[in-house]
Amino acid sequence: MAITVAQAWGAVELELDNGTGGGSSSATVHYIVDGTDDEKEACTSAYEFAPASYSDIPKKSVSVSERLTDTCWKIEVAYGVENTGSNDSEDDEPTESFDCSGGTKHMTHAISQKKVYGGNDDDAGGGIGWNGKSGADAEFSGVDVPIADMRETYTKTISRSMATRTSYKRKVAALVGKVNNRSFKGWDAGEVMFLGCSYSTPARNASKVTVTYNFRISPNESRCQVAGHNCGKKQGFEYLWALSKPGRDSDGKPKVDVQGIYKSVVCESGNFNDLGL
Repeated sequence: MAITVAQAWGAVELELDNGTGGGSSSATVHYIVDGTDDEKEACTSAYEFAPASYSDIPKKSVSVSERLTDTCWKIEVAYGVENTGSNDSEDDEPTESFDCSGGTKHMTHAISQKKVYGGNDDDAGGGIGWNGKSGADAEFSGVDVPIADMRETYTKTISRSMATRTSYKRKVAALVGKVNNRSFKGWDAGEVMFLGCSYSTPARNASKVTVTYNFRISPNESRCQVAGHNCGKKQGFEYLWALSKPGRDSDGKPKVDVQGIYKSVVCESGNFNDLGL
C-alpha cells in the first residue's frame, strides 16, 4: 500500500519572536499520513514531506499527534529556533527537593501473630481484629500502621514551545500514575510513581517556562512476610494481600487459616526518560 501525506486543513500553530531579544520562534504543522501501520514510518514520511523551514523557522522534530485508524495517523512536525539573546539552555540540570513524612497503610493480616490469652495458641490465621465468626459473617477490622511517605520534586526550565506542545502534554499525561520501568534518579525499577507536573507562563512573549515534576517513592522489599509466611520480593507499588478461610477445628470452635497470599501488580509501568529530566 502506497503511503500518502497531506497537510491537515488549518492545522498550523505559529509563534514569532517579539523582537526584544528574549523570545523564540516556533511553528507546528500537522499532517495526515495514510497507508502504514508503523508509527516510525508514518513519522518519517511526514518529516520528509514537510518543507525544511516554515516562515523562515527551521524544521527540528516530528511526533505522533493522534492515531486515526489502523493505517492513518495525524503527525505533527515542529519548527523552532531559540533566540541567541537568551542565556538559558534546555539542557540545564533540574533542581531537586525531597520530603519524607509519615503516612499510613491499612493491614488486615499481621506479619506474625500469637494468641496470648484465652487458652490456646490459635493465631487467627494472622487476621487482625477478627470478629470470631466463620463463613460469610467473618470480618477483619485491620489496623492502620505508620509508613514513610517519600516524595521527590524536580524543577527544570525548558522552552515554552516544548512545554506547550500538545504532543509533550500527551506524553506527560500518559505517564501519570505509572511507575518507572528502569532505574530513575538513583531509584530501582518499580520504586517511583509519577504524580504529574505543572507550570505557569504568560500566553505570549515568553521563551522559557519552569516546570515542576512530582514523584512518590516506595522502596522495593526483598523479604515480605504476611501471617508468618515468607512472600519473597515485592516492588514498591505492588500490592500484597491475604485470603483467609474461616472454619472450625475438631472441637467445633471457630478458627481461621490463611488460604492464599497474593501479590498484585496494580500500576502500569513507563519510561520516565520521556519527561526529559
